[in-house]
Amino acid sequence: MISPELLRRFPFFAYLNEEQLSSLAMIGEEVSFPAGEMIVEECEETDALYLLTEGTADIFFTIQDDKTNTIRHFVVGEITTGDPFGISALIEPYQHTSSVKAQTDCKAIKLEAKQLRELVDQDATLAKVLLKQIVKAALDRLNNTRIQLAAAWA
Repeated sequence: MISPELLRRFPFFAYLNEEQLSSLAMIGEEVSFPAGEMIVEECEETDALYLLTEGTADIFFTIQDDKTNTIRHFVVGEITTGDPFGISALIEPYQHTSSVKAQTDCKAIKLEAKQLRELVDQDATLAKVLLKQIVKAALDRLNNTRIQLAAAWA
C-alpha cells in the first residue's frame, strides 16, 4: 500500500477524486530497479501498470536480424519521471508490446494488473480517466516513433 498523496503528485492521476486515489493506493506499492535491469519484456504478460517516480528507462523492441543471424535492440523511446509504462495492463490481450530497461537507478509506483482491472470494472469514471491517460501516453510514444522513423529515412 502507498499513500494517496504520492499518487496525487503526478499529473497521470490528476483527474481522480479522493476515493479513487485511495482505491489505487490500496493496490499500489513502490518498487526500485537498478540501472541496467530489465523491468518488463516484450510479449510477456503484463503484470502491472507502472508510473516512474525517479530515474529514466529505455523503451525498446527486439528484432531477429536474419541476414546476420543476430538479435538487435532498437530503442524507440525514453520513460522519465511521471511517465506510465506497462499500459497494456488495461488493454487486452494484456501483453507488453515493447521492453523497458532501467537506464539509471529507477523507482516506480506499481499497480497490480488484475486488481487494477477489478477496480476499473467497478468504477466507470476511474476506467475512463485512466484509459484517457493511457491513450495519451500511447499516442505520444507513437508520435515519437513516427518521428524517429522519418528521421531514419531522411
